[in-house]
Amino acid sequence: MRRPVTWLLVACALVASGCRPHIGPSATPTPSSIAGDLVPQAAMSVTIHLPGAPGAVFAAVSAISQKGVLDAAQITVNAVPLGTAGDAFTPAGRSDVVDLYVTDTAAALAANAAGADLVEIASLQHAPRWQLLTLAKGKVKSLAQLAGKSVYVDGLPGDELALTAALQAAKIDPAGVTLIYPDDSSVSFDPTQLVDSTVAAVLVRNFDGYPRLVQFADPNTGVSVGATYYRELPIAAVGSGLNIWASAAAIASDDAQIAAAATLIALSQSEAACRDDVQACATLFDESSLTDLDVDTVAWALDALNASIWPNSAGLFEMDAATLQRDLDSMTAAGASTPGTPESLMNSAILSRAQGHWPSDVDRNGANWAPVKLEIPLY
Repeated sequence: MRRPVTWLLVACALVASGCRPHIGPSATPTPSSIAGDLVPQAAMSVTIHLPGAPGAVFAAVSAISQKGVLDAAQITVNAVPLGTAGDAFTPAGRSDVVDLYVTDTAAALAANAAGADLVEIASLQHAPRWQLLTLAKGKVKSLAQLAGKSVYVDGLPGDELALTAALQAAKIDPAGVTLIYPDDSSVSFDPTQLVDSTVAAVLVRNFDGYPRLVQFADPNTGVSVGATYYRELPIAAVGSGLNIWASAAAIASDDAQIAAAATLIALSQSEAACRDDVQACATLFDESSLTDLDVDTVAWALDALNASIWPNSAGLFEMDAATLQRDLDSMTAAGASTPGTPESLMNSAILSRAQGHWPSDVDRNGANWAPVKLEIPLY
């Protein structure tokens, strides 16, 4: 059952502390020294901006603070929703704060076109899945029937790329479909606008908006409507999905790069933990009281999210220009602006600093990963 959340800012604060002396040998990094010698000269704060309301994609970030793995590095990690389109990619503008953004390439480049200076510093997903859904008993049964109607996109401008590509492939002019975005993407997705036919369809991420649709309470019975209440209009995956971006200006200093690299090291540990035991990860996240989703729904969503991240033959967070070029090509084909080249849009300095510091007990490939195949809880 969903719980009300009385605040939306998710602050996963780590209390900065001095380095503890090392006593005796250690085969793997201890929680207080996960980043090894990656310690900034001064205390730093890393704010990770994530899509949607606090849910599965927030869990690994939350675990960094809950386990205290960067305490000795004097690094505070905060997780916040991306929020409104106008402010989603606005950095703090302080030398002691590094802003990282977990977003799709199309959304990042839409922000750049509006004046941001985002560069990719690490990859995350490689098999994203957006779902386009309408009512099973409704009149819309195909993409062609969306012409002249409205579609709610549960994301930011740029996140509609898969829908635009699908409309073009079906010979439908995307300009004839009205796209509606949330005023504030940090607010939990509300399926009411689809159920009452305010919009003809909704475009949602499979690990967040979809379970909220399935669990929506029937206005007449009060129980969850379930998956059969909706009709999915299949659309192909487009782009590499969520990656980690940063303002180029904000990561120019040594301390900023060290703090960001240490954060990736800690995140590699928590992402692997959320892969290897979704129930334990969901339980830990539930204890943080940051989400309005119950623990079993978070576990299902983590399993869905993991399917877009693992296995990863290159290694979690590793980037390559060819993947980014394919993203740019997909955007060009959909008629979107693509300012920059892969070379100008990638900054490998953070990953370079992380090399040699990855925890020895963390598997960044996940070659043996398999889905848990949970069910979305109904109420």
